[in-house]
Amino acid sequence: MTSQSNGALASATMDIANMNVHQQHQNPQYANIGRHQQESWKRTPLMLSSEETSRPLSRPPTSDPAVYGLNPVYSLSPAEVYSSVTEPYKYYNGFHFFFSHISSRMDKKNVMRVSRAIAHFRPSLVALLRNLTREDLVFMEKSLQRALLEYEKLIGFIGTPTVVWRRSGEIVLVGKEFSILTQWDRQQLISGRRFIFELMDVESAVVYWEQFAVHAFENSEHAVMSECKLVRPDGSIVPCAFSFTIKRDLFGIPMAVIGNFLPIL
Repeated sequence: MTSQSNGALASATMDIANMNVHQQHQNPQYANIGRHQQESWKRTPLMLSSEETSRPLSRPPTSDPAVYGLNPVYSLSPAEVYSSVTEPYKYYNGFHFFFSHISSRMDKKNVMRVSRAIAHFRPSLVALLRNLTREDLVFMEKSLQRALLEYEKLIGFIGTPTVVWRRSGEIVLVGKEFSILTQWDRQQLISGRRFIFELMDVESAVVYWEQFAVHAFENSEHAVMSECKLVRPDGSIVPCAFSFTIKRDLFGIPMAVIGNFLPIL
């Protein structure tokens, strides 16, 4: 892997880490946690030893539900959503896994393509998050969880294979039609903290991040049309026509991505 790709990913990692540290500085109760996280982020996945890179990728902790909604596993009412969300969502766990994933699963050419995509939207993301308070971050998570209640109703009506994921790629809602199409277990995808790029082949994942970077901070919410190849649990490929729509919160930050998939026969 080239020094240019190392520098690009390391820069992306440190910017997100510094953003978290800035928010923790505004909230002293997170100071100790912030120092630990800052040290862990300094050792980017691209700097891991050969022994560490040979281990299976570790996933973000799964102690909390990934989604609140009408899903039978996490059936909460709107009132329960508002009362249950008391902390900001820890996006750095998802991005840490993302960097580990691309550095261990992609060649240097694709790593550079993803690095350039991240560099395209990272400054806007950091600038918008920098001045938000802890209360703002909690409000953002409540907004997402409340929106998922409505998204789940909509997915049940349209009957199209649909997945909803966070800006980090973490899946938070899965329609039953998507499970039928891909043979992935719906509960496994949500409770297991799976990421949408894990369900795509390498080229499809790279193209997705390139398209996301271009449209992440547009003023409109039009659907982005594309094609991708989904990977089933047994490794078989499902070619699909693919569209996604980026939903933004009150602050103009990408809150959720709604993806629709139709198999190409």
